[in-house]
Amino acid sequence: MKAIETKEARNNRKLILKSYPKSVQSKLEYLVNDILENPREKDTIGNPEELNHSDLEVWSRELSKKERIVYGIEPSVNYNMPKEAEIVVFYQYLGHYEDK
Repeated sequence: MKAIETKEARNNRKLILKSYPKSVQSKLEYLVNDILENPREKDTIGNPEELNHSDLEVWSRELSKKERIVYGIEPSVNYNMPKEAEIVVFYQYLGHYEDK
């Protein structure tokens, strides 16, 4: 499946590559590849969870105990890409759980 990143996601990726441990960097790449292969699979790495707060199909996966990757599955026509039926849109790579 094809993918695009929002500006926020690109900035998150740069920060991860600059400031986070190699283990987190490696897990990010591994998760992104798995998301592209299995975007809706619930029994895979990162504890995938479909989020219900939006009209869009939005998912999250665990990058670390506090960080979540947030992505959506959208029609490709939303992005002027008519050849694919759907694409993965990475919204952010550093979604935070609220501290409780």
